[in-house]
Amino acid sequence: MPTTEENAAARPRAGSDLSLPALVFWVAVAGACGAVLRLLLVELSDEQYMRFPWATLMINLAGSGALGTLVGLAHAWRRLPQWALPVLGTGFLGSFTTFSAVILAGAAAQQRDLFAQVASSLVVPPEMWEVGAYLVISMLFCTAASAAGLTLGRAVFGCTGMDCAHAGGGPR
Repeated sequence: MPTTEENAAARPRAGSDLSLPALVFWVAVAGACGAVLRLLLVELSDEQYMRFPWATLMINLAGSGALGTLVGLAHAWRRLPQWALPVLGTGFLGSFTTFSAVILAGAAAQQRDLFAQVASSLVVPPEMWEVGAYLVISMLFCTAASAAGLTLGRAVFGCTGMDCAHAGGGPR
């Protein structure tokens, strides 16, 4: 008896209708939109005045959950166009969620003189333990958000567990 993954792989995917240059263009456009949205949310939160990057954590959690949902949806719902994962996943959500802010915070905690030269005096640099805590919290909770989103995407548009084997892997 074929497994769920084999059933999913055997089903045809909706057409892409995008050439490679068009796909690259739309991934870039979606990436720009995700980056701008992230910038706006961080700027609205006044995160630079906080010792812990709460806005960045919330953005990464939301984006991880959304990416998990998108992948789960793509796995269960074969009618999703092929361009959806690269454009929405890699482009938009890839630029929306990033750990680059953590790298900057880590550098700031290690090199306070350099940080003071490039940042205003109002910015509060984090301590090393805060950077470490942020990394651990991000890894654990963003992974959990991705797993929850993956489960949600498969459950809403397909099936889960043993039901998938009996249902032939979800809607066609």
